[in-house]
Amino acid sequence: MLKRLSQAIMTRTFFKAISGIDVFEPERVLPLVRAATKGAHAVDVAADAELVAAARAAAPALVIFASATNPEQLVSSGADVLELGNYDAMYRAGQDPTAQEVLDWTRAIVAVTKGRIPLCVTVPGKLPLTEQLDLARTLQAAGADILQTEGIIGSPGAEVKVSVIRLAEALANTKAIREVIDLPIILAGGIDAYSAPYAIAAGANGVGVGHFIKTQCDETGMAEAVVQVANALTSARVRGSALYH
Repeated sequence: MLKRLSQAIMTRTFFKAISGIDVFEPERVLPLVRAATKGAHAVDVAADAELVAAARAAAPALVIFASATNPEQLVSSGADVLELGNYDAMYRAGQDPTAQEVLDWTRAIVAVTKGRIPLCVTVPGKLPLTEQLDLARTLQAAGADILQTEGIIGSPGAEVKVSVIRLAEALANTKAIREVIDLPIILAGGIDAYSAPYAIAAGANGVGVGHFIKTQCDETGMAEAVVQVANALTSARVRGSALYH
């Protein structure tokens, strides 16, 4: 299972479908999980042991990420990869995780897992870029295995404008962080089939996609969205278009 993850990261075609850190209802999560089997390598669900087990049963070939900010909740989820991040729920509640909080959570998880379970940590996109770079270096030293980058989460309003801002921030953050760390990077935040190749060009090893998939009208539509993203990543890699060096 993790061998497939490693290969996708190495070839820079990794793709995970994101359900949401605060979405716990199986009837909302499992359609996305099933759709993800059409082209994603992994699915990222809320850190709940029953939900993780249900996702694994629905898609046994996928790597299961579990997202939370609570170290105990993460470790007990039973996921293949622990995801400290996808801070959407915190942002919606008006809470912005600090660099020190993220580092403390990371150290608490590593202290328990001793590196036995891969750990992916999201660098908060709301931090000033200099703080993001410092945090990325420190997370690498603290034992994180993968970093996830994100753009600034815009306030509700002009949807197109917010999406463009998120994507621009995410690409800029990724390129800057790529230059200071050796860890694999996943870019999440405003990614769709069109923008996924730009994430790779900015230095990412793969992408996390949520909104583009979840806003489709039904499971068939979600599956088609997954295929579109997977094809975009594969074709970009085959063409070798603007890959970051």
